[in-house]
Amino acid sequence: MKKKEFWIFFILPYLLVFGLFTLVSHLNRNFIQARVESLAQEQLQATAFILKVNIKEFLEEGVPPSQVLDRYSGAEDIYFIALLDSQERVLDWRSQFEGYLPFSRHNRPAAEFWILDSPEGPIFNHYSSFTTAKGTQYYLYLGYSLKKLDLLMAYSRRNFWLMLAILAVAGLIIFAGVYRLHSYYQHASEEAIRQAQEKERFKEISGFTAGVAHEVKNPLNSLALLFELLEKKAPAELSRQVSLGKQEVQKIASIIDRFSEVIKPLTLKAEKIRFNEILNEEIRILEKEANSRGVKLEVEVSNLVVLTGDRLLLSRVIHNLIKNALEASTAGQTVRVRATLKKKNLLFSVEDEGPGITPENSEKVFEPFVSTKKTGLGVGLYLVRKIVEAHQGKIYFKNKPEGGTIFTVELPGGRHEQP
Repeated sequence: MKKKEFWIFFILPYLLVFGLFTLVSHLNRNFIQARVESLAQEQLQATAFILKVNIKEFLEEGVPPSQVLDRYSGAEDIYFIALLDSQERVLDWRSQFEGYLPFSRHNRPAAEFWILDSPEGPIFNHYSSFTTAKGTQYYLYLGYSLKKLDLLMAYSRRNFWLMLAILAVAGLIIFAGVYRLHSYYQHASEEAIRQAQEKERFKEISGFTAGVAHEVKNPLNSLALLFELLEKKAPAELSRQVSLGKQEVQKIASIIDRFSEVIKPLTLKAEKIRFNEILNEEIRILEKEANSRGVKLEVEVSNLVVLTGDRLLLSRVIHNLIKNALEASTAGQTVRVRATLKKKNLLFSVEDEGPGITPENSEKVFEPFVSTKKTGLGVGLYLVRKIVEAHQGKIYFKNKPEGGTIFTVELPGGRHEQP
């Protein structure tokens, strides 16, 4: 996926939803706070009105100003209450702040209502006057607790962060799922395109190869017969040259046969086979080459594994992979061959300590007629993949950090043989 497409289809929508949710939550909290403050103001105004009526009656009945507030000191939501004279001197007051009355004539706002921050949380303040029947003016100062509002806003903030976290996690999970799905289909699409291109290229190569093989076979057979005749009748001094010529003709015939084998469709002769047996047969064949190269051949095989497949073709897979590993190794190195069963899949791997596969060759290592060896034709690994895929399996490789390559074949339907 291109960087621009990644931003357009994934990052920007995610950030947009994230930002929209944050904005809506912020506006919702502001609305709740404003609405609760409005309700608190209405309630405080009504409370102040009732208190002023009652206090006014007490004062007109002759109750001293220093005693009229005794009956209001226990109100839960009234944090402080004060009665002031016309000069705004405090005549009597009660407070839940342990003897503290947050009032100052000089710093008092001109508004009737204001909010004061305190150690107990926000306090809604109300300041208004009233006049008795004798014309004496008094002021009533009330502090109304907004602790419930504070708790409500704290609860709202916790819910916001919780929902934000849930949204973020859910968004990331959805994002990861969509991204993986997109990557999967993009990879599948690229793989389909690659296979189509490979088939088209292989079709062209196959047509060309078949034509060349057909045209070369007849004269090559004639040359082979000619060299056999010369080998019988040539003088002794020419026998070596005739033998070399015959070997070259055989080499050409072998190359044509290998090319012909590549372009032919595979026909599996499925049968029940013991994988360990064909592995041991190929190991015995290749041990001589390993010894001649000074390469140690280690084999690690689990219990006897049986599966259904073509014995000759799977022998070819084993032979080609081990032979390639030996050719990539030098004296003193080790080639490790492993076979085990995992979830009804046969895992067969060949590990070498050679130079590994370069990044530029890793994409085309299984392509036909592509080889990094000077004398290679580039059909060995292609045939291996072709045989493995015909058995509904898969083959892959990886380079080791310390050097060397591990080729792994997975074949389905494997099981341990019952005794």
